[in-house]
Amino acid sequence: MKFIRTAAAAAFAWAVAAAAVAQTPPPAPKGLEVMAMEAGVWDADITFPSNDPAKPDQKARGVQENELRSDGRWVLNRFQVEGTPYQGTGLWGYDRSTGRFSGVWVDNNDQTIRLDDGRYDEATKTMIWSANLADPIGRQTRLLFTEEFKGDVRLFNMVALTRKGEVPLVRMVFTRRKTG
Repeated sequence: MKFIRTAAAAAFAWAVAAAAVAQTPPPAPKGLEVMAMEAGVWDADITFPSNDPAKPDQKARGVQENELRSDGRWVLNRFQVEGTPYQGTGLWGYDRSTGRFSGVWVDNNDQTIRLDDGRYDEATKTMIWSANLADPIGRQTRLLFTEEFKGDVRLFNMVALTRKGEVPLVRMVFTRRKTG
């Protein structure tokens, strides 16, 4: 009987301690300020390089809505290109287990989940992401994204890394909409 009371008391003490820990949020990750730089609604000036000197680049406009979630620890990203059915959704933040940024991206073009791995270069105020993307038959393409922060403007570039070198896929200039 004494063993049961001791075990019950220990279980109760553990439950109280677990509840106290659950109510205390973990310390803010070091990447919180980087994520906050992306918050808001952004207008996108999009360029799709033709990669063929005989053909002009294609242009488009888009809108990106970035919402800070979970006490500012994650960014929920919604993106669409005006005049097209394209929609994409991402979620990213600082992953304390790896010491890097991690994210996922889905859209109605690729119909697959892309896993992104990133780091932030404080000196250049640039986020650098990489990801592998499988094509419909399973071949992997390595993607590299850079995003340079300049206050209310962000410069985004995406390239595919191939045996022939970097192939530009898209360039975007994001301008934050004024609030108020």
